[in-house]
Amino acid sequence: MRVRDDRFEEELGGAAELVAAVFDSLPDAIGIMWPVRDDDGAIVDFILGYTNPSAERLMGVPLAREIGTRMREAMPGLIEMGLYDRLVRAIETGEAEMAEIELDTMWRDTVSVRGVWVHSVLPFGEGVLSAAFDVTDERRREHELREFAAVAAHDLREPLIGVHLMAGLLSRRPGLGEKEREMVGLVDDGIVRARDLVDGILEYATAHGDQSWTQVDTSQVVADVLIDLATQVESTAGRVEVGELPVLEASHAGLSRVFQNLIANALKFHDGRPPVVAVSASRDEAGWAFAVRDNGIGLPADSAIFEMFTRGGGDHEGSGIGLATCRRIVESHGGRIWAEPSPGGGSTFMFTVPQ
Repeated sequence: MRVRDDRFEEELGGAAELVAAVFDSLPDAIGIMWPVRDDDGAIVDFILGYTNPSAERLMGVPLAREIGTRMREAMPGLIEMGLYDRLVRAIETGEAEMAEIELDTMWRDTVSVRGVWVHSVLPFGEGVLSAAFDVTDERRREHELREFAAVAAHDLREPLIGVHLMAGLLSRRPGLGEKEREMVGLVDDGIVRARDLVDGILEYATAHGDQSWTQVDTSQVVADVLIDLATQVESTAGRVEVGELPVLEASHAGLSRVFQNLIANALKFHDGRPPVVAVSASRDEAGWAFAVRDNGIGLPADSAIFEMFTRGGGDHEGSGIGLATCRRIVESHGGRIWAEPSPGGGSTFMFTVPQ
């Protein structure tokens, strides 16, 4: 076994050497930490135990020489970032946790530890196993692509608006024949569709940017969304029923976009009957689950409706970006979004917000 950790060997017995060999071969960083308790049994610190070579490479620290190190002393930034509390919860609750975390801290005030990790913690006997995978480069590339998309969409939007205005002026020009007016109308329709697509790309590119979380009254968010959608509700003779909704910690702008997209789609994709939309929420141990149910055309056979440029089906116009934007926002909250057929027809779109 590469690293000597007596408690690791005691925990696994004769399997310790085999388990360590497996861990040593993994690309993910693996480390074991053992709790230090006070006289009352409360956890006051953690001692570093076994670590694999990938953990050394990820942190840039010779962890093999650090067995027995107290984490509060070596890496006090763990506390500020909330990682220390995650380790404690894993031991106290016996449940695993996984989250994407961003680090910018120091090891012993000499080694900078920076990056974006997909980090998991889970109970390991009396201790806790920490597993991390570096996604720094992926997130950097995603950020650069979003920035490029936002700039490109913004720069394209203004000339499209200008061409739309000129097409409108040209269509009203005296002496224009019927054929010419038809051609101008086709050009203008294409410009409007292009502008809608550019607006959708701009919305998607900026959907991840709002990191200011506050206490959000989701009932007020939905009320504000319904004010914006009042014309659409009236034109379809639709009805939106809203149940009791919670106050929770989230991005106000983000949840507004999600509800705007889901409710607007529920009103749009109907089968000729007046649309009826129901918005509700339920609480569980992990957080809140929201549902937007409709009586519309149902779900398409293609299940990839949350991917970019995938349309909901039917003859309705759309860029196929709205649901991808919803997914991006929900996932930035640590939740997930999905859709299911509703009993009796229609569909139900659900998303979670962990708390």
